[in-house]
Amino acid sequence: MLGHYKRVLMIGAHPDDEDTELLTILVRGLGAEAAYLSLNRGEGGQNLIGPELGEALGLIRTEELLAARRLDGAHQYFTRAYDFGYSKSIDETWQHWPRDEILKDVVRIVRKFRPQIIVSIFSGTPRDGHGQHQAAGWVAQEAFRVAGDSTRFPELFGQEGLLPWTPLKLYRSARFDTAATTLTLNGGVLDPAVGKSYHQIAMAGRSLHRSQDMGQLQQIGPSKVRLALWEDRTGGGSAGLFAGIDTTMAGMPLGERRRVGGAARLVLRTDTPPALHRYVARIDSAIAAAGPNELSRRRLLLARATRDLEESIVETPGADSTDKTLYYTRGVELSDQLAHLNDAAWNLARVVFDATVDDDRVVPGQPLRWSLSLWNASTIPHSVQMTVTQCIPLAECHGPERNPDRAVPPSQARADTVDFAVLQDQPLTMPYFLRSPRDGDLYTWPRNKVSHLIGALPYGDPFEWPDFAASSELTEGLADSAEAGFWSEAVFRFNDQARGEVRRPVTVVPRIDVKLDPATEVWPTSSLTPHRFTVTLTHGAKDSTSGTVRLQLPRGWPALAPHRFHFTREDERESFVFEVRPPARLAPDSGQIRAVAQDLAGTTYEVGMYAVDYPHIRPRSYTRLATATLRVAPLIVPRLTRVGYIRGAADRVPEALASVGVPVTLLGGAALERGRLDRYDAIVVGPRAYETDSGLVENNRRLLDYARRGGLLIVQYQQHQFFDGRFAPYPMTVGGQPLRLEESAPARPGSAVTRAAPPVSHDRVTDENAPVKLVAPNDPAVHAPNRLNPADWKGWVQERGLYFARTWDRRYRPVLETHDPGEAPLLGGLLVAPVGKGTYVYTGLSFFRQLPAGVPGAFRLFSNLLALPHGR
Repeated sequence: MLGHYKRVLMIGAHPDDEDTELLTILVRGLGAEAAYLSLNRGEGGQNLIGPELGEALGLIRTEELLAARRLDGAHQYFTRAYDFGYSKSIDETWQHWPRDEILKDVVRIVRKFRPQIIVSIFSGTPRDGHGQHQAAGWVAQEAFRVAGDSTRFPELFGQEGLLPWTPLKLYRSARFDTAATTLTLNGGVLDPAVGKSYHQIAMAGRSLHRSQDMGQLQQIGPSKVRLALWEDRTGGGSAGLFAGIDTTMAGMPLGERRRVGGAARLVLRTDTPPALHRYVARIDSAIAAAGPNELSRRRLLLARATRDLEESIVETPGADSTDKTLYYTRGVELSDQLAHLNDAAWNLARVVFDATVDDDRVVPGQPLRWSLSLWNASTIPHSVQMTVTQCIPLAECHGPERNPDRAVPPSQARADTVDFAVLQDQPLTMPYFLRSPRDGDLYTWPRNKVSHLIGALPYGDPFEWPDFAASSELTEGLADSAEAGFWSEAVFRFNDQARGEVRRPVTVVPRIDVKLDPATEVWPTSSLTPHRFTVTLTHGAKDSTSGTVRLQLPRGWPALAPHRFHFTREDERESFVFEVRPPARLAPDSGQIRAVAQDLAGTTYEVGMYAVDYPHIRPRSYTRLATATLRVAPLIVPRLTRVGYIRGAADRVPEALASVGVPVTLLGGAALERGRLDRYDAIVVGPRAYETDSGLVENNRRLLDYARRGGLLIVQYQQHQFFDGRFAPYPMTVGGQPLRLEESAPARPGSAVTRAAPPVSHDRVTDENAPVKLVAPNDPAVHAPNRLNPADWKGWVQERGLYFARTWDRRYRPVLETHDPGEAPLLGGLLVAPVGKGTYVYTGLSFFRQLPAGVPGAFRLFSNLLALPHGR
């Protein structure tokens, strides 16, 4: 990546939209600086590896992208967009995301990264399918058009120091439209540094999107990546990806010419000083000097190359001697070159540096011991300066006042211990984009607190820099007195007997961590029995803390006595159960319960620290207020003795059902294979469980037999594996040609109509407020024990449902109809069929979102399903 000038920005809508193979070819094959800009972090998707949804899922998917980028070598960026879920059109997407704000965010990244080429994954047309895909295609084209216009978004310079930038070429991925291909790249080229092809490396990165079920085989052999050239400002760039673009260092902007205060017109300095010619020659020589005996010569060449590159930047005052207010600053292109030079010099120095601390969960003001270790594995002595740094996000960084140089002899290691306490005003660990409430479906990014940090804002970055870090700088020992440095996040490490060394980032936690369970409670208006709420306190400090914890209840609810706590150890934990009783008269309403702890000094605590932690990603922590949403609603739960539940993907339905008194028992593989299923009043299959539970697939026949003998089997939405595997008792299909408005939804086998439109994977209703019509208003499913009414369809979240059945056997009866505005009616969202003596239900309604969110109407409907077939 040294000695030439190639920069490419790829734009898509979601994590896992990116062309990982193209990124690998660009970075590892062509030595380009490449980046992927995802409009959102995938919060509206589903989760195949755990229970997290929403913002927590966004943290997982962000880290999965970063794990993939560590393999392909590309950068990663985002806009402020929050993934609100599937949308069917670009117009629907712009109802959630203000179009100009998303365009501004994309222009921000174009001006920040300054690519010569933009690659759009999507076309910006309805053939992209997902409305967010269409938005990504549109915004890529529009950013290509306006990013160089200084009259568009001038605040990006005034507030963030970003100059206008004009990319030269715009490509579109042709992987979905091979007929449009104008350029084909070969990913089946062996990378000798890894021993795998670019395609194999890319598929390893693709497989890191584990939450989205994206595992891929790493096939050997040729592999094609197809692109279509959309726009070309070079006038002659159709012959190749960088054809028509000057990719030499002579074509690289060497600095940004500015006037103090930013009043002058901004231009880029493009003349080529002699030092730059020397730089390129030294890089070529260093690459050629690849023999084992050339180590010292390569060090010398890199040291002189660094000096040449730094000399190529004009310092204050500017070249225009008539105006002393002009000055030049280093552009991102030269900064990247210098960073690569530093990395190369550090690696050639044969030095290993590591920074650890003695605790991973700390509170403000806590003493912290840092261990800095450096191993000089070379044959020459080094002088090194090791530094610890603690930063307050978007504010100042601090460290010990003195960092003396240390001599490290050849083949020796040195360890230093530094005591530097956690800053008293250090905020709790929280990603910058979660520090403030969202503005609709846009994250609110915090303002910087220090004006001179204008060029270091994390806007668009995956995360801000770690708060706890250490660096090591070699001040002597490199050829020609060159300097090289290495930066490392400080971590806590321990030995796990099964896994070996485990490393954890430092997390700033509250002295008293407060969590309240459940987070959402649906309270039937007919219930006067108390409900249990559990408050769990965790002590974050190493000293003692005493106090009380209480619940703040809605007005009119009987107050509860507080509980006392006393902690003497770090990470000590205690749970307190509160029996909440309702007022004498209950009416449908909603409110909030809050847990608050208070120590003897009068300090209150009301947030809990949560983490997403999986083996394939770096752990991430975030905070949440200890509050519970209370929804009082008319709800009758049928009299049930035992309900079996087979948990699905990201499935919190069993906990939601248990909270309203349903006696839920989770069924594992042994129970499905050998257990007495006839003991259960009903058995419920969780969403996508046929993908995640092999025991369910293997024992599906036992479940159907259970239904035939008189049982009630309720299957929540499943994907294609369920339909293709014919796991239902009678035939049903999903997806196909899109339905026209004048067509009837409950198509029968053999009644297909020939259409020209491309097929859809499945029918879904994305508008959570879409009208719902009861096609069988006296059916027990909508009649008993809760008679549904229009209010039951209010307050649903994200969607009505997905993977509705398209066709079905005549023995199924549809119960309700719903559809998105302007689309054909869909009746396949709730199907009920008699099976022998029992009942079988398939529903595409998104209960997995509604029940954990405490939507009363969803509870009333699901209670009716549990009461089938006899209205218990």
